[in-house]
Amino acid sequence: MDRIVKILFIDREEGEYLLLADLLSKIHHTDYQLVWHDRLDGALPAIFGDDYDLVLLDYYWDGDTAQDLLTAAKTQACTTPIVVMTSEMETEVDREAIRAGAADYLIKGHIDTQLLERTLRYAIERKRTEQHLSRLAHYDTLTDIPNRILFRDRLEHAIRLADRDQGQFALMFIDLNGFKQVNDSFGHDTGDAMIRVCADRLKECMRRSDSVARMGGDEFTLLLENTDNGANIAHVAEKIIERIGAPYHIGGYEMRIGCSIGIAVYPDAGRDADSLLKNADMAMYQAKQQDDSSYRFFTEAMNKAVRLQLRMESDLRAALRLNQLSLEYQPRIDLNTGAIVAMEALLRWQHPERGLLDAKEFINVAEDTGLINDIGYWIVERACEDLRLLQSECQLDLRMAVNLSVRQFRDEQLVHRLAGTLNQIDVPGCHLEFELTEASLMDNLDLVSLCMRPLSHLGLEFSLDQFGSGSCSFLHLQRLPIRAVKIDSRFLAALSHNEEDQRLVRAMINLAHNLGKVVIAESVETQAQRDWLQAAGCDQMQGYLFCAPQPVDKVCRTVKQWHSIA
Repeated sequence: MDRIVKILFIDREEGEYLLLADLLSKIHHTDYQLVWHDRLDGALPAIFGDDYDLVLLDYYWDGDTAQDLLTAAKTQACTTPIVVMTSEMETEVDREAIRAGAADYLIKGHIDTQLLERTLRYAIERKRTEQHLSRLAHYDTLTDIPNRILFRDRLEHAIRLADRDQGQFALMFIDLNGFKQVNDSFGHDTGDAMIRVCADRLKECMRRSDSVARMGGDEFTLLLENTDNGANIAHVAEKIIERIGAPYHIGGYEMRIGCSIGIAVYPDAGRDADSLLKNADMAMYQAKQQDDSSYRFFTEAMNKAVRLQLRMESDLRAALRLNQLSLEYQPRIDLNTGAIVAMEALLRWQHPERGLLDAKEFINVAEDTGLINDIGYWIVERACEDLRLLQSECQLDLRMAVNLSVRQFRDEQLVHRLAGTLNQIDVPGCHLEFELTEASLMDNLDLVSLCMRPLSHLGLEFSLDQFGSGSCSFLHLQRLPIRAVKIDSRFLAALSHNEEDQRLVRAMINLAHNLGKVVIAESVETQAQRDWLQAAGCDQMQGYLFCAPQPVDKVCRTVKQWHSIA
């Protein structure tokens, strides 16, 4: 036999499958292997797999048709030819099927071995020819990466997706610096070899979801999809500059070139393909005005924002090395006893130029860069050390609350590291409480719930911050090891005069109590808020009404003074 051809047969009837299998067994020069699939739903993944050379598809399914499946296969550029089958000749179905992407059309009951073999062979060969011609039309022959035609299609597809999902993506226009001198000095063969190496290096800088293309000459474009962070885009640009600028060893010579990159971010820099390409090209020419390789964003506002974030990232890395981070503590009061029962650890950064910064001014940078893991472990260690000091100095059984980032839950060493910290500093797990926002919990429910249980076995407890701002269900509150909920501070602002907010907060308190949770109010700033919340049954409070966040030595004196007065 010449070769093996695997066919996926999608039809309800086993009799049709046995009939076709018998016809195919009579063809001796090719081994046709027929695989039966008796359901229309779930067939698309099999069609898109690499297991089959051709698909035979029954068009009618209990009053429905397979047209949607054909359309989906065509839209997603399925490379496997599909031959449609019906029980009788129908001109309209023939036209619809071919229009929807079918390669050919067969009538059940009128199929013999010769017709079947010829139909299958022609469909496979025609598909190969189409793919070959399509590749010639859409791929650059020198580098074997997409050309400007295919890139334009992908750019317009990215625009449609981003418009639908309200997302962002970045278009980079890359021009090689010094390439003309290479061509003039070493010849076009060397220049072509350098272009191929550049294409390979650009592919190394991409994710699987990204696209690179050669627009012609020494110009390339790169499409970065699902980018919502200017600093991440800038990191890719820096990586490209580094890779393109590395030495080239071609024909026994070592050469170096550079590149200029213009960046246009959808939708800020344009909402259509022409505008994005033009603006990325314009930004590239701005970058070319620099002496060395560089990149420029199309909008100056974004340029400034990215530079600021990159500077913040660099400063934050230095802050970890130079011990510029610190913690302040805000007491939490039990309203029934009036005693201070817990502290919340709040991160601060003594920036050398900007002064003392709250965590909200830099925590997003820490999250985006992954520094949050190192910072998070440092916070836990310092908070546990200070907790031991406070418990010893104040002779109180205090609890320490620490804000935990969802990104930390992705660290495989989380449980091990926390267990080691508790053991080393000799702090019982039940004295440490991790705070998670309701929104972050619900956005990462599977990941967080998977980690919460082994942590709870260490005695660690959890509280749900910003309760009421997200969509946490009663079931999750009941089943997850959450000890307390903290009412979102936005509900407290209008408590004294807004009856609707009063009813809502009262219902939240009742709900939490019915589920056995402790209710905490934060950002309590007035006596009126305190009185109302206490009357409504709130258990604990913290805020500037009681005490502002303070360094450990000062908060220690505050606690002693508070309990000597109480």
